[in-house]
Order: sequence, then C-alpha cells, then structure tokens
Amino acid sequence: MAGSVRSEVSRCSALLWIAASAIYLLILSVLICGDARFPLKFGAIRTIGRTGLWITLAPALLGCLAFFLIAFRIRAGAIAMGVYCGFWMVVLAAALPWVWNAREAFCTRTMCIRTPWIGRLLVLGLALPFAFVANWARHEFARLRQKALPEQMSGRAR
Repeated sequence: MAGSVRSEVSRCSALLWIAASAIYLLILSVLICGDARFPLKFGAIRTIGRTGLWITLAPALLGCLAFFLIAFRIRAGAIAMGVYCGFWMVVLAAALPWVWNAREAFCTRTMCIRTPWIGRLLVLGLALPFAFVANWARHEFARLRQKALPEQMSGRAR
C-alpha cells in the first residue's frame, strides 16, 4: 500500500514537472513566433529569431507527448520522458560553464541576475528535477515492461 502511494506521488510529481516545463517552453515558443528578432541566450544556446523554435517548440511537443503517454500509462511515454529530460540535462550542463564564469548570469528585458551564485543555483536547481524525473522514467519503463511481459506470455499460451 505504501509503495503504491509513493509510486503515485512520484508519478504525479513527474507529470507536474513535465507539464510545467513543457507549458513554459510553449509560451516561449509563442514569444519567439511573435518576435522575429527574439534573442534566446541560454548557456551554449545562442539564437536570434525563429531558429529558437528548434530549442523550444520541438522539446515542448515531446514533453507534451510524454505527459499524455505517461498519464495513460503507455510504456513509450517513459522513453519520451527520458529523452525529454536527457535533452534538458545536456542543455543545462552546457549552460553551467557560461553561468559559472558570468558576471551577469541571466538577463531578461527587465532585469539581470548579477550574482553568479544565483545563476549557478538556478541552473543546478533546474537540472536536478530533470535528473530525478529521468531516473523515475527509467524505473517506470522497467515497471511497465515487467507488467507487460506476463500479459504477452499469457497471450502466447492461448
């Protein structure tokens, strides 16, 4: 009983994180579509204009797909979620050197975070949930695979 409650809490937490990050990316994609000169500067990723859609829209769609597949307990959702989280862990890891050496870690049109430690903690704070969700997706894939094996065996026995 306790294991199933913990499993459901983990599942809901993973879904919440994926939904929040995918919605953020979709909003960012709309902003990029609206501004032909939109500067997307995130660590190693430096784009201007609609080229940024490759970094925002494509992963957002993958995140939405993973969300719905996991919500319906389809095994491919764990793979999509793992790929989505793995992509963002690589992007955030690539951002770390820029943030580590920066005087202004992150700037938007209205403000700049001038303390490098805030930027460093922000990047690490974003990377950790992606790492946790990727690990959860790996375990979820294995669990769904184990669940599917007896069903496949019983279908072959008939």
